[in-house]
Amino acid sequence: MSVKPVDLNKLRSTHANLYETVVAISKKAKKIHDEERAMLEERLLPYKEMIRNPSSESESDKIFPEQIAISMEFESREKASHRAVAEYFEHRYDYTLEKTAEKKAAQPEEEDEADGD
Repeated sequence: MSVKPVDLNKLRSTHANLYETVVAISKKAKKIHDEERAMLEERLLPYKEMIRNPSSESESDKIFPEQIAISMEFESREKASHRAVAEYFEHRYDYTLEKTAEKKAAQPEEEDEADGD
């Protein structure tokens, strides 16, 4: 697995809060990964059906070269996190924060403790 350094100053230049930017990029990476995973599952489904419900004894133990080729294609793709960072720098997406009403911390009321004497 390769490590690609990211210029944090370049990330900071787009939004003031670096943490929020990193979170936004990681959410985009998760979305990309989930989409690719669904696509992979969809393409491999016919082969899974053939393995689960073989039409003959020999088919149940068979390894399908097409199945291996599909898996290798997905393995050779650029990682979702790298793609998310690249897309962010290419301005393909941006993020906005939802402003939530900040709740003041409830201060505990002082209770009079009576000794009961």
